[in-house]
Amino acid sequence: MKQPFIYSALLATVLSLNACQSKQQTSEATTPADTSEILPNRADSQLEVPVSDWLEKLVGPEDGLFRGVNLGDAVSVVKEKETLEPFEEDAAHVGYTLDYPNLESTDIQYFLDKDKKVIRIDVDMYLNNRASVDTHLKELTAYFTQKYGSPVQQSWNAAGNRITLTDVSKGKDFGLKLTFGGKSNA
Repeated sequence: MKQPFIYSALLATVLSLNACQSKQQTSEATTPADTSEILPNRADSQLEVPVSDWLEKLVGPEDGLFRGVNLGDAVSVVKEKETLEPFEEDAAHVGYTLDYPNLESTDIQYFLDKDKKVIRIDVDMYLNNRASVDTHLKELTAYFTQKYGSPVQQSWNAAGNRITLTDVSKGKDFGLKLTFGGKSNA
């Protein structure tokens, strides 16, 4: 007589535990996600994108559009703000190279109008592999999204100027290209 009672009590306990577990799983599945983690670009969001040494070296000081320089600045401002040694200079542009310890590098070219004012900035990043491209693409996208808002097709509007970020990898050559310049339609 004791045996059926024990089996009944055991069965009731198992069913009760199973019901509690099912209810908890259903509750977790129907609870909306915390969108502040998913959508960092909300207007009221103050989330900061961590800046790696690589990115800090690349973008330079926070003032200006890039490395402390704005479109429309005189070439003298570029030379004053730029901490790198120029690798080329002529009437139409001045170029600098940023080398990284892992044998990756970046060429930065400031293009000038006839009055020697910056009209465009091209940044060519020469990277080692697909993983490096993906990492830097993600980091740059997060950085510019925090600074200028959501991109439209990897392009940001920065005070009426367009910033574009493009993966230019082909075959075994890996890289990214940033262009600052041109009027934004946004």
